Amino acid sequence: MQKSVYYCPKCDRTISRERLEQIDADLVERFGKSCLSTMRCPVCDTDFIDLDQVPPGGERHVGDTRQIDQG
Repeated sequence: MQKSVYYCPKCDRTISRERLEQIDADLVERFGKSCLSTMRCPVCDTDFIDLDQVPPGGERHVGDTRQIDQG
């Protein structure tokens, strides 16, 4: 099974669903704010693009996907 990967076009970074859940738990603990409920980047507040929903060959239209953020 393929991991869900999200892309932030403003930060030009990708992040796995697992890592996003870790970041979200930390944000909720520290600030009481969740980025998962809105699916927005915790850094710049831009909507994520779910790369699983991008058709084959469409990656170039959402920017070059970078190495997945491992934390």
